Amino acid sequence: MAKKVKLGVWIDPVLDQKFREFVAQQYGKVGRGLLSFEVSQALQVWISTHRSTQAELVHKPPNPVPNVFQVKEQVKAYLRETFGYEQVYKVPKNHVVIALSSLRGTDERTIRKWMKLFEKYKVIKWVTPNVVEFL
Repeated sequence: MAKKVKLGVWIDPVLDQKFREFVAQQYGKVGRGLLSFEVSQALQVWISTHRSTQAELVHKPPNPVPNVFQVKEQVKAYLRETFGYEQVYKVPKNHVVIALSSLRGTDERTIRKWMKLFEKYKVIKWVTPNVVEFL
């Protein structure tokens, strides 16, 4: 069993009552650990829906050509392994350049080519001049 921590929060009594009724309706009772389980599930869903909202608001064009998609996945894997990213989302430009130079070669023209292809096929978006967001 995973270690758990206590989370003390103040919520509206009406919301508390509705939540307890929901749990009782779903499980037939409000037993030991059921409220904690449902709160944990609700928080996980809330975090997952709010973490990537910016990426969801962007209209995605058709899938990129297979080689661009492959290189994107290779770059993301390299960033996870080398820099320890759990989720590759917003990344400094120099990390992407290091990944591309390691995977495709150190020539500036090659790096520029792949960055332009990533932009063309909407694989990346510039957040700032030095930060890239993978879509």
